[in-house]
Amino acid sequence: MTILIHIGYHKTGSTLLQEQIFNRPEFGYISPWARSKLYENIILANPFTYDPVTIRNQFQQDVIQEKGENLVPVLSEERFSGNIVPKAVFNNYYMAERLNATFPEAKILIVLRRQLDMILSIYKHRLRSNLTVDIDSFLEQFPSTSTIEPIFHFDYLQYHLLIGHYQNLFGKEKVLCLPYEMLIKDSKSFFSKISSFSGANVDEDLKLPRVNEGYSYLTLYLKRYTNFVNPRMPIPKQSLYSKFNNALFWHLNQLINKTPLKTISNYMDSKLRQKVADKIDGFYQESNQKTSELIDIDLGLYEYPI
Repeated sequence: MTILIHIGYHKTGSTLLQEQIFNRPEFGYISPWARSKLYENIILANPFTYDPVTIRNQFQQDVIQEKGENLVPVLSEERFSGNIVPKAVFNNYYMAERLNATFPEAKILIVLRRQLDMILSIYKHRLRSNLTVDIDSFLEQFPSTSTIEPIFHFDYLQYHLLIGHYQNLFGKEKVLCLPYEMLIKDSKSFFSKISSFSGANVDEDLKLPRVNEGYSYLTLYLKRYTNFVNPRMPIPKQSLYSKFNNALFWHLNQLINKTPLKTISNYMDSKLRQKVADKIDGFYQESNQKTSELIDIDLGLYEYPI
């Protein structure tokens, strides 16, 4: 059984692939495990009791039960590439080993994204949740003595480290890495490469809707201050305050995008982008050179710093 494991990264169209591609039998795919089952059986499983053989057999049985014998089973989850919350960001190293122990013959799909755009997207995503710090604190790699670790690790986006690890575990021929920018600029080539790699038949001319459209920075700049009074619960979105707060800023974002405030928002976005660009200037150049060699794609063509 050929298995395709899509590990993310975060903010690279994963939701789109999961909802529009990997759950459609007409394209040759089946995703028998919902996200909750991936978490229960693989991501959050106790390493002391984890049994690769048991998990593999259970997955195969669920594929058969879903009548997917002639389809390509897919495990797709961004958390396989690590967690953007810093305390778990580097568990991607051990996650790769767990996946290899369970599905050693699997093929691995990794989607990358230009680091500048990735950091901006991650920061805004965190603001939409409950982050309270400004961009300078978010990017600080040597925090004060009042904190133990940075909020965001630059090393997380040195892609050659994780790619090399997967290639060593599964073999280079079983790891396909594509830039997210290819999906945006040339989706036909993007889907063609995934189809031929996994043995499926994705419609290369498929017109996909935009998923998870982001908020303007003006909206999130205002929301950051309301996050200070957000109840610190294990699941913040469950609180009544969070539900009201999220609904309020969703409507505010719609208003900003339809009024002259959009001009102010665009200016703030450009200033934020420049600040991040200055902060990471030169940091990812060597990593992107190594990544280009590993994946046989010139990332410079997609405006990655090389």
